[in-house]
Parts: sequence; structure tokens; C-alpha cells
Amino acid sequence: MKYLPFLTGTYSVAPGLAAIAKAETDHDKFVFQIDNTYNSYIENKTACRKENMHKYYCEHHLSLQTNQYINAYIASQLQKEYPSIFDFNDNGESCFLINIKTREVIRWDKSTMQLNNSKYCSVLDALCSQVQEDLAICQLQNDKDWMAAIHLCAPNHWAAAEKIGKPFDAVHAPVPGMQKTFVHYFKMLQSIVEEGPFTRFAWGISTDTRLNHHPEAPEGIEMTEWQGRKINESAELFIRTERQNLIGFPGVNAFLFTIRTYFYEVRLLDNSEKKQLWSAVRSMSPASLAYKGLTEATGYLAKKLFED
Repeated sequence: MKYLPFLTGTYSVAPGLAAIAKAETDHDKFVFQIDNTYNSYIENKTACRKENMHKYYCEHHLSLQTNQYINAYIASQLQKEYPSIFDFNDNGESCFLINIKTREVIRWDKSTMQLNNSKYCSVLDALCSQVQEDLAICQLQNDKDWMAAIHLCAPNHWAAAEKIGKPFDAVHAPVPGMQKTFVHYFKMLQSIVEEGPFTRFAWGISTDTRLNHHPEAPEGIEMTEWQGRKINESAELFIRTERQNLIGFPGVNAFLFTIRTYFYEVRLLDNSEKKQLWSAVRSMSPASLAYKGLTEATGYLAKKLFED
């Protein structure tokens, strides 16, 4: 199944939350999606760790209780959704997760969340490194909210360090067209905590299938090469779709946010899909075009869509 949110023919930044339980297929009811590209996603996370994991993983006032709740959920959900790949055991004092695919064993103390002989920064880091999704935790307390943890190895031109500790409106301030959502956003976050899980989608156009587009290039790589989004006559074009899940935990007043990235070659879209893509791009405001890196590219895009 392809995830092509632009098929509405209109670009939108509205929340667009859909109950995951009402998804059309069993696979779309899964929080985590593991497929035949698994190894490349894990290799990307390994490369991030080798470069500087603290560039891709940040925490800010992540409480022990929230940490315990969400880590237990991730591990048990992996076993529930993929019992042939993951085995999770909780004996009351300690927990362990076995990744049968990679033969990796992660052990931790349940009360302290301390890892046993591990290369990872934390239990959350270890669990995030088993899945193709990026993950973040949003914490609510009284009338405040903040990003308490971000594990982001496939950033789409944003950095975990820029968002950690910030509330929803500050995190999304650079996104054009979000003003209506900001007005009552805290009520929306409360409903996510209390009524989820939900799924939503985001999309853009890229010129490569590299997962990691952190705004800061690794040492030794030129920024112009690293950034991408250079749409011209010779560029290959891809739809970069994010399937995003939001899973609430009322017991700790927090929710888990997952981001799974998919790529689809534009040249392989059928004619009706290309027409809807063009319609969606044409519906973007000048600010949205700039945010998506498409301001100077619409002419090339039209040529790619209708002359190939």
C-alpha cells in the first residue's frame, strides 16, 4: 500500500487525526511498521550513533514514571505486533527485549530504568534503535506541554536540539498555516492523551531517498551536497511521506509520537496521481512553497510530471 496524502489535491497542515483502530487494513492498525527495508533504517540509526548520537537524541525533564510507562509500551507493542521478531519479558524486577532479527538483547532494571551492559544512552534509545520509526514524547502538566524526549535519526530538515523542551506552538512555529491550530492546541493535545491512538500523514518532495536530512551536515560533507532539494532538469524526484502515530498515556499525561518515513518515485506515479500532486503543489501558499523548498522548482516539477 502506498501512502500518498496529496491525493486530496489540496495541501493542508490541519491535524487530520484519524483513529488508528478504524484503519482499513490490519497492517495499518499497527503502530510500528517493519518491512523489507528494515536493515537500511537500522543502518542509518547506527550511522547517527557513530557520528554523534546526542545530535539525534535529546531529553528534557523526562520523568521516570513517563519513561517507565512508554518504554514498557514500546517493548510490549513490538512483541504484540511482531512476535516472530521480538520477545519481551518482564519478571517484575527487570525486563529484557530480544530482537530475533538482529540477535540483540536489551536488559534493564524496571524500577530505575538502568541498562545492563549496553552501548545505548538509555532504555528509550535502545528501544528506538530497534524500529524504523523515529519517536518523540510530549509531556503535559497542568496547563503546560513540552517535548520531553526526541529520538530523530531521519530528520526532514529539522533538528531535535531545536525542538526539545519546547511547547507545541513553538515546535511548529516555522510551519506556515498553523495559526488556527495554535488557538486551541492544548485541548487537542489533551484529546490525544485521552482518546488516542491516532494516525496522520505529512508529505513533501525530495531529490533523494536519504533518511537523514539534519540541518547540520556531518563533518567532511559540504552543506550544499547534504541539504538536497535541488530540483532541476536532471534531478530524480521522490515523494517523502511521513506516517505519524500519536499514542496517549492518561496515567502519566503524555503521548508518544512516531514518525515513519516512506519514499515513492514520482516518475512511477500514474497519471491521476501526478495530476493530484500538481494540484496539491499549486494549492500551496508562497510561504508553504518556501518551507517545502519548492519556490524555484514548480516549473521543473511540472515538466517532470507531464513530459516524462
